[in-house]
Amino acid sequence: MTRDSDQRAVYAAEDRLATWLDAVTPERPVVTVDGQTYEPAPDARFTTPEEARAYVDAALDRLRAAGKDYAGRELEEVAVRPRAGARMAVYEPETRTIALPPFEVGGRWALRASVVLHELTHHLSGERLHNPEWRATFLRLLEDVGLPVTAQLLQLAYAAEGLEQVSHSVDDGTLAKLAKLLRQAERASNEHERAAFLSKAQALATRHSVALAIARAHTAKEEGREQPVAENYRIGERGKRGLARYVRLLLNIAHANDVRCTISHDSTALTLHGFPSDIAVTKAIYESLLVQMVADCERHLRSGVRDEQEKWDPSRRRWTVRPVATITARLAFYEAYAWRIGERLDEARAATLAAAVGPDDGPEASGETALALRQKELDVHDFFAESLRRNNVRGTWSADRRTSVNDAPTAAQEGLRAADRARLSEEKALGEAG
Repeated sequence: MTRDSDQRAVYAAEDRLATWLDAVTPERPVVTVDGQTYEPAPDARFTTPEEARAYVDAALDRLRAAGKDYAGRELEEVAVRPRAGARMAVYEPETRTIALPPFEVGGRWALRASVVLHELTHHLSGERLHNPEWRATFLRLLEDVGLPVTAQLLQLAYAAEGLEQVSHSVDDGTLAKLAKLLRQAERASNEHERAAFLSKAQALATRHSVALAIARAHTAKEEGREQPVAENYRIGERGKRGLARYVRLLLNIAHANDVRCTISHDSTALTLHGFPSDIAVTKAIYESLLVQMVADCERHLRSGVRDEQEKWDPSRRRWTVRPVATITARLAFYEAYAWRIGERLDEARAATLAAAVGPDDGPEASGETALALRQKELDVHDFFAESLRRNNVRGTWSADRRTSVNDAPTAAQEGLRAADRARLSEEKALGEAG
């Protein structure tokens, strides 16, 4: 029987995933990994294998109803039975049966959705081993049953355990189009036009990244193919106020473009890890938005509209109402602006990716695109994880953990408005005009 060389790393990755999912509670529904915040759906728990059987039935029904194709295996029934041993959950392909240890023999660890879906993946992939094809199917299954954030976290866990990955260059024409859209955003007469051009710029960046990922997948075995790189980037001089908010803006843009970052402790510089074209796009968008953010903030500060705070005056021995400090208002504006930009870019990216892996070109083409994108993400995650290990990076960046939004809510609202964009219908019209 062929040796399952990736089994140990896959199990270790799923242990990581379980730890992250177990840290999520109704009171704190998010988990932070590598400086990014994720909000996964709860990992469903079962009390008996019979309950797990109902979950499997529901998952397969969902795949069928959505027309998901797993080589026809999604049409087959899968049974679930209890097993005597407590240490393993297994899939028995001869009888299409998942065997789970029940609670009474110590099977609590196995009576959860992530474990059940792991075993169901053996059925849907037709793979006994935990090889790349099996892992790609598991990630796809998580997304298809409505657990996309869990799939993201699992990819991070795979990368952290050194499971394999697959640089690309940006062509001058694409960069020229991107630069034109960003210039149009800078010159736009109102925030809706500006945000619409920004959304189109992100969509262009994502489409280009998708095309390159597919091209790399076709040439994966060729010699001399491009690899992920690390590039240092200067944010500002030490001691300047607001650098952490600049970093957060860049991190949010990087996240939407498959770029990972390590940050200096004083927020004066960071290192971008990813494919060269994604890094080029990230820097271009950041440098454009930074100019806009600072200009919009200065306009707000000059308007004279300022939040007020009640503070204790020890000399007068009484509470007094005073305007918040200028730096407090500026930090609140930057913080809200960066958050909103991240949200909008993620939306534009998600819409473009959905179109790229949609069924319009047929299931074979959409499957190829999805696998190429997954391989690209694993490439970057693996490269980043190796960089962390090589440079002995252990801590996490938390320089912007203290929020200023509550101290200056008006400034924060202005930051949100400055970063917001038009409705989808308006964006299309503006995009065509550009």
